[in-house]
Amino acid sequence: MDKTQYLEKELSLLLGWIQTADSRISLVLPLSSTMLGVIAALAPDINGWLVSSAIFTSFAVFFLVLSIFFAALASFPRTEGPKGSLIFFSGINNREINQYRSEVENLDEEKLQNDLVSQCHVNAQIAHIKYTWVKRSLFCLFLSVLPWFISVYLLYEGA
Repeated sequence: MDKTQYLEKELSLLLGWIQTADSRISLVLPLSSTMLGVIAALAPDINGWLVSSAIFTSFAVFFLVLSIFFAALASFPRTEGPKGSLIFFSGINNREINQYRSEVENLDEEKLQNDLVSQCHVNAQIAHIKYTWVKRSLFCLFLSVLPWFISVYLLYEGA
């Protein structure tokens, strides 16, 4: 396998990992939001709280809000693409169509490989950032489950 094929395959794998991270976000956000909504629906007025339900609800809400916050950070990783790239969408968009066409027509194997290396590196950074925040988001979601169940039980029982 030549270097260009390897880099194209690597870039494809990295893009797949990014899509996988995004698919996990699409699970966490609605689940965390729904769990918060249930608490909000069952929450009594300010004078109706018991100490036990307030404690468990506080833990559940804290971890659910953190889960949503971390999922939001995973959704928007802060990275910049390679400057002058002929592969990265921003690099392509920053050129006029004729300039882009001309540069693609004059592209040699070495320039393509350098661009692919840069693109792989940026996408590896994006995948790493996304997975870090998704992992934290899922961890907080898991931490919220037990206090959420207890909270819902106590709030429902008190209603």
